[in-house]
Amino acid sequence: MLPAKPFSYPGIDGDIARLSKLLAIGLQTATWNPPESPAILNLACGRADETGTLLSHLAPTASRLFYLGIDLRAPEINEARSRWIPTAPLGWDLDFRVGDASRTDRMKQLPPFDFIFIRHQNFWNDAPIWTDLYANALAALKPNGLLAITSYFDREHALATACLKQLGAELLTSIRHPESRPLTDAPGKSVDRHLAIFKR
Repeated sequence: MLPAKPFSYPGIDGDIARLSKLLAIGLQTATWNPPESPAILNLACGRADETGTLLSHLAPTASRLFYLGIDLRAPEINEARSRWIPTAPLGWDLDFRVGDASRTDRMKQLPPFDFIFIRHQNFWNDAPIWTDLYANALAALKPNGLLAITSYFDREHALATACLKQLGAELLTSIRHPESRPLTDAPGKSVDRHLAIFKR
């Protein structure tokens, strides 16, 4: 799925291409079997730059699907809407909403999801909030659904993985990306350095 307009910053295209390779390996290792009509949730999604590559991997042949991105920041959600909704194929229901991604337990209208994605999770910044977010995400999964996270740095990834295990998640795969792009303004961090995939 191609974006309706270019990404906002130089280098994002390359980051998404690298994420695509990482997802391909992770989903194969976790034995993802695309449902006929998948429901996919992208939590704390920001501009949701990864939407196209997510849908290419998660629903390569789906004629119908539901995809929802949730983030607190209205400008980022508006940008995601303008980039992805205009190019959605007929039968694909794409939506981006302003909301608190840690409180999906209060969003009673949401369906159960086949796949939940959290890119560059931020556990180190506010552990209690992210613990709630993870717990609610796990509860929102279908019985065979998968939860995937990526992380900027090693310690953060270890903390998030430990938290999810304590919440009852089973780690299916954890991959350190050898080609992740270092962030020059944040030593020790790189884009999508780690990917982990869990099930309930």
